[in-house]
Amino acid sequence: MTQWVHNLKPGIESQAPQIIPVCVSLTVVAVIATALRCHVRVNMLKIFGADDWVILASTICSVIYNALAIEQTRWGLGLPLALRPKANTNIYSQVNFAGRPFYMLGILGFKVSLCFAYLRLVEKRRMYRRITWTVLITCALAHIGGILVLMFQCKPVHKSWSPLTPGKCLPNDITFYILAGKAIPVSRNGTITIFFDLCVIILPIPLFLRTLIPNRKKVVLIVLFALFGFTTVCSVMRMVQIITIAKNGNSTMLVLWGTIEMNVGITTTCIPTLAPLFKFFRERSTAKASSGYTSGASRASKKRNIELTFMGQLPKGTSAYVTSARQSEERILGSREEGGIGVKTDIQVEVSSAYSQGGRS
Repeated sequence: MTQWVHNLKPGIESQAPQIIPVCVSLTVVAVIATALRCHVRVNMLKIFGADDWVILASTICSVIYNALAIEQTRWGLGLPLALRPKANTNIYSQVNFAGRPFYMLGILGFKVSLCFAYLRLVEKRRMYRRITWTVLITCALAHIGGILVLMFQCKPVHKSWSPLTPGKCLPNDITFYILAGKAIPVSRNGTITIFFDLCVIILPIPLFLRTLIPNRKKVVLIVLFALFGFTTVCSVMRMVQIITIAKNGNSTMLVLWGTIEMNVGITTTCIPTLAPLFKFFRERSTAKASSGYTSGASRASKKRNIELTFMGQLPKGTSAYVTSARQSEERILGSREEGGIGVKTDIQVEVSSAYSQGGRS
């Protein structure tokens, strides 16, 4: 990785090989899920609502954030603070600063998209709509406030991307709490994210309890919300990494958990909207299988008719013998007209004609 990381001394290993594959693979999955969602909503359902626009914007933020994270690995991400090349400090800080709002907007997007989806499903329950709107608005305001804190935590502001500039900065998204006699660093934005994750997960539960849903669909919904709940686990794990950053400045796992949280949230939000696509492919495969069986039976029937017609046109004095190697099997299974299993019968026609020509018989 010496050639990948600028100004890195030989013998020092970066964790960039762990960061890049995770960023690329999960972002590709999120982009594919969003593209399929857009196809279903535009081409199949002819509807493109607010929740679709928001998740599309969230996916764009994810692509930008992960591209910037990969770029950060070229300037020191994946290394403890003490091992980062000093010449990379300013550029690394600039790329890191640029990625902050895209991360916050990305994780905000899939929460807001789900809230819009809930509002679309429920039109007559005023109390539920008011609660959903309250969660949506407060979630948006809280995340926008988090963005402002991240962008303007230093005085002067450009100290955020130029650390050697004289000035002061607030602790980087950290509040220290005293627990068991020790100062425990906790991310303020992390607590906000976890709180609203739980709110969005809890919101649809009253709908599920009052709606008659088949058991199979209930299982699917439970799995989907379990996956969405995984984003909350990612937020918790991201908060835990604050302790590591406070010790050695290595933010590798912080970025990885942020990438997982954002892309899993986007993908999980898109999956329920793909139901028409799954139904289309299921019906298409069923129709194809049925058509294949029917056409095969039609060809076999046509072949037999042709051969029997040919037998009917044999000249006088000609005898024909129809033999089948599966006569006994057909008796056991029953004929197709009787509701049994149709079998293919090979017909062989032997023709013998008694005439003589030129002294030969």
